[in-house]
Amino acid sequence: MVSSVHPGQIESELDRIWHSLKKTSKMRGRLFNLIIYSKAGRQFEYLDKIARQVIRKFPSRMIFITYDDLCKDPALKIEVSVLTDDEGECEIACDMIEIKACTQNQPKIPFVVLANILPDLPIYLLHASTPTLENPLDKKLEVFADRIIFDSKEVSHLPAYATAVLKKKARTRVDIADLNWARMEGWRQLFASVFQSSIGLKDLRSAKTIKIYFNLKELDSLHKPHIQATYLQAWLASQLGWRLNAVSKEHLIYQSDGRPVHIYLYPEKMDSTDSGQILSVEIDADPDVHYEMRRHADFPQNVIVKTSSDHFCSIPLHFVLNQNPKQSLVKEICHKGTSVHYTNMLKLVANIKNESLCP
Repeated sequence: MVSSVHPGQIESELDRIWHSLKKTSKMRGRLFNLIIYSKAGRQFEYLDKIARQVIRKFPSRMIFITYDDLCKDPALKIEVSVLTDDEGECEIACDMIEIKACTQNQPKIPFVVLANILPDLPIYLLHASTPTLENPLDKKLEVFADRIIFDSKEVSHLPAYATAVLKKKARTRVDIADLNWARMEGWRQLFASVFQSSIGLKDLRSAKTIKIYFNLKELDSLHKPHIQATYLQAWLASQLGWRLNAVSKEHLIYQSDGRPVHIYLYPEKMDSTDSGQILSVEIDADPDVHYEMRRHADFPQNVIVKTSSDHFCSIPLHFVLNQNPKQSLVKEICHKGTSVHYTNMLKLVANIKNESLCP
């Protein structure tokens, strides 16, 4: 049930819709305010899927804003509805307020949004636009936000993005999150598991060469498939205290205790998982230890871990990545705090002066 309304009638129309649902099994859930805004286009369907994943576990008031560079209509278009996810005996449902505007009319949007935020509840702000571009909505809405969530999967210049996010964090002092950081959560957990022992950590610290393979199913001018791989190597380097020396195409050279560490980022293709996902990691460490962590081609959530040297060959281990990767996105949106590992990683990425890593 979707109704087009005047900005001043949003709350009364929502009340009318809920009154009509009184005798149904729907229950109204409002844990926080989630504001999502993006440029009109293909991002809408993607963000709508994320929104539905959020309300499955954390029902909230959803305010969905899209703006269009091509339209000329001076009026805001507003629709209200009740958003549901799964049918059940007692179905949790949420308020949904959609605001569609021309780009030149964005200054009007905060007046509508702020008047319809549920008071005394957290405000989470998710937008697909890069923080390197000034957006008139940003400064108006971010001052009220408890958490700002970005998505770096389509960032064209990663060091500029990292610098902008760090500056926004310092300026606003609110929690910052990144959906692309959440997408590689499983690989961070895998590294923590494989190298948790003192021997394993020693091997990782003595790495000479690290090769990271990422999924490149098709070239796309918007989606940047190398970013998760770049994040993973920067996270490792920042946590291990390596210093970046040089960057060339698909190749980064770090310094660790006076010796070089070479990291390579290579594209591969695997149809059974999304483009941009990390497919495998190979590590050669002193004196002759080799680690290989590779996704199973038929069961891509399973990673086979092999360790070998000139003197031994261990029994392969199986590690299961997130069974439902979208749950990592939900956690990144809804959890409190800013990951120190994430900000340390951004500080390193901001110092990568060469963008030749882009495929």
